Amino acid sequence: MKIKAEHRPHLETVIKRFDSSFFYYDLDGLKDHLKGLSSIMDEDPDILLWYACKANPMSAILKVFRNCGFGIDVASKGEIDQVLRSGIKPEKILSTGPSKSRKYLRELLEENIEIVVCESLNQVYWLNDIAASFSKRPKVLLRVQMEWEDGESVLGGNEITPFGEDRDAWLSMEKSKAQSLDIIGLHVFQWGNILDPKRLESIWRKIAGDSLEICRELGIEPQVLDLGGGIGIPYSSQERNVQFEEILSILKSIKNDFGWQKVWMELGRYAVGPYGHYMTQVIDKKTVRGRDLLILDGGVNHIVRPAITGQPFPVELFRESSAATQKFQIHGPLCTALDNLGTLELPSDTGPGDWLCFHQSGAYGFTEAMPFFLCHNLPAEVIMYEGNLMIPRTPRKAEDWLV
Repeated sequence: MKIKAEHRPHLETVIKRFDSSFFYYDLDGLKDHLKGLSSIMDEDPDILLWYACKANPMSAILKVFRNCGFGIDVASKGEIDQVLRSGIKPEKILSTGPSKSRKYLRELLEENIEIVVCESLNQVYWLNDIAASFSKRPKVLLRVQMEWEDGESVLGGNEITPFGEDRDAWLSMEKSKAQSLDIIGLHVFQWGNILDPKRLESIWRKIAGDSLEICRELGIEPQVLDLGGGIGIPYSSQERNVQFEEILSILKSIKNDFGWQKVWMELGRYAVGPYGHYMTQVIDKKTVRGRDLLILDGGVNHIVRPAITGQPFPVELFRESSAATQKFQIHGPLCTALDNLGTLELPSDTGPGDWLCFHQSGAYGFTEAMPFFLCHNLPAEVIMYEGNLMIPRTPRKAEDWLV
């Protein structure tokens, strides 16, 4: 993974202007990627892609998805407000997320957002009452938490999580309390960042079959099966990109083999991850008990994912170097050993004053981080769009938000 030659002058410009950490988003690359996905999807209009904006809710990114015809998956009132401000129409919004209060469900209908994933019996009953008071009939997917036999995942895997209800709970649903809802199918998503299409197919086939049986038991027509996301992107040179043509072939076969009318996916990481880069400076270099360390200007206060998953973002030294590479344990500026960005290969002459570029950070970057701990600067956000460099947000000091 290398910085594109045409982007280097722009990155140098931002470094000279701010001398502070920043995210850089290649929206031209993102637009080309989305157009490619859209052209592939034209093969089967019954397979629909949404963008899970929790991956990156920046307005400029949302507008690219809007312009490419994608619907947007939201999971909070803040995301709803951001999406609506970005010009996405309510009918192109899908509401997910495990914590939906009565107030929140009412706000959805007030904003004319009427495609809702219900994650509990309570949410079904609450939404039903609210819908009746509005004389509306929202489309609803019931989120099912299934049992698995293999492994953990950031989405739960075989662990018990707050997502959805199990089969028995849904089968106990009182239909008289859901008469104002149009229940169009099921939502199941428990596995994330998978790079093996065969494993994805195995998971999705189990979901498709088990969900079909639940629909039959509930007396629900199997209109929509929402498989969430789960398609990974490579974070190391040993991993390969997933080709969406192969994914589409799997989805089409699942739809046809199990008799689902439509299959939905909510892409986050796979859609936007490769088009973001995080730039930060090396502050210090030292050797501790035989291990070489680099201490950076930014760490998990800007990109927390490595501390959560143990999987670092790939890194590149911004300048040219002919030195042999070696492993460095890389840390940010926070007063906690959790501020660890991984042990990664860099040229041995990397040192204070150098800039590092962390790739694949367009998804689950800044908005997943812990930016306020220790009151360091918030990173800038910079975009490249239609060949033009733009800076939607400059670095922010603690004085901008401390009270």
